Amino acid sequence: MFAARRFAASSRRLAAQQPPRRFGSHSAHAEPVNEGLGRSFYVTAGSIASAYILYRIGSQDSASESWISGLISKFTPSEKDFEQRNAIHTALMEKAAADRHLLQSQGPRESYDLRTPEMLNSRFPYNVAPGSQADLSKVKAHYERQNREIEAAGATREKLYD
Repeated sequence: MFAARRFAASSRRLAAQQPPRRFGSHSAHAEPVNEGLGRSFYVTAGSIASAYILYRIGSQDSASESWISGLISKFTPSEKDFEQRNAIHTALMEKAAADRHLLQSQGPRESYDLRTPEMLNSRFPYNVAPGSQADLSKVKAHYERQNREIEAAGATREKLYD
């Protein structure tokens, strides 16, 4: 045990006294390379030159309309088109507002149509206190009669189109 401690202490001192190992090679540097200006320089110089040329073409004569202004005015829609488009849009918005006012002025529905009368008695039928449920036989008969009328009307329509 003591020998191992002595060896560890001496190796620590030895590592502290030695310079660290260097992994650099002894070969010479590479040749210098001629680096060009790069693509971005040429793109920037070309865009500045083209912008200047376009500016000079656009501002040749102050009395006559320039070539670029004529090109822009050729593809710009006229005021008449904007007036027609705005009139159509205004008419549509007024119609939509009238429809919205009509629909929002109606109150909520007073009753909901039941598609299945079984929805009225959807709870478990056991342990129900006597008198806790209302007599729903009239309601059930009403909806059954209404469903029969709807089915009869559909059947007559089918016979009409066959």
